[in-house]
Amino acid sequence: MIKKLGKAFLAAALSLGLVACTQQPKKAEPVSILCPTGAPALAIMGAYGLEDVTIDYVEGTDVLTAELSKEDSQYDIIVAPTNLGAKLYTKNPAYNLEAVLTWGNLYLVGPEGTDVKSADITIGAFGEGAVPGLVFNNVAKSENLSPNVTFFGSVQEAQQNLLGGKVDVALLAQPVATATIAKAKELDKNLTVLMNLQTAFAKAQGLETVGYPQASMFVKSGKDVSRVTDAISAFIKDADETKLTETIDTIGVDKLGLPATQVAVKSWDAQNIRYVLGKEAKTDIESFLAIFNIQLPEGLIVE
Repeated sequence: MIKKLGKAFLAAALSLGLVACTQQPKKAEPVSILCPTGAPALAIMGAYGLEDVTIDYVEGTDVLTAELSKEDSQYDIIVAPTNLGAKLYTKNPAYNLEAVLTWGNLYLVGPEGTDVKSADITIGAFGEGAVPGLVFNNVAKSENLSPNVTFFGSVQEAQQNLLGGKVDVALLAQPVATATIAKAKELDKNLTVLMNLQTAFAKAQGLETVGYPQASMFVKSGKDVSRVTDAISAFIKDADETKLTETIDTIGVDKLGLPATQVAVKSWDAQNIRYVLGKEAKTDIESFLAIFNIQLPEGLIVE
């Protein structure tokens, strides 16, 4: 009788052990992300620190272009300008547009009271042939702006020329615009935002949504990254001053490509960071791609 009870106990223990093993949570699959610095980097802060998630931050679009063009890229998620991802998809349909993350962060900054429609002023811009320049040209046409425009190689150059008095107004991206206004005060100069290009663009295009789908999240076809996208979406939704400050300080402003933590936090709303599924932003994406003479490729957006 004792032997039978012993065998029964052993069988029960083994059974419970097997159940416990089968109920253990499945180990998360590694996810690698490539993301440009600035507003896009802020948009994916919810992914930072997740188990087996690595993030590489880069400046410019050269690396983004190279990786989106590869069929065997090491990255599972690539954050890139929407127009770039759409253009490269026609050549290499390896990445699908999952969601739009940033909706434009461009502003005209200059002395208060400056008439941006005057032909007598000079505007220092950046991004000629890219999103900033094309959006600016689109708005300039719709708003009847006729200034003398000089395109510089970077937003930092446009900023320096404004602070140095070499141009009257500058096209700047956030958070650089906020940092420039603060820097001007130290130089006893009063600068302010003269025009919100996101509002002007929406008006020109007849869109209900303010802004344009500037940067999107492209996910490798067939890769399940829902735990990461859910975390990114939740962070954006719940972001407040405390959470933003702590996270930016943890990651580091240099890595994120930001002027300073408080500048990024103060300009958060002006950076128009919103997580919108691609299928819910299809009309906006089509209108945005049109200014680049790009048709929305079939199959690009995750349905």
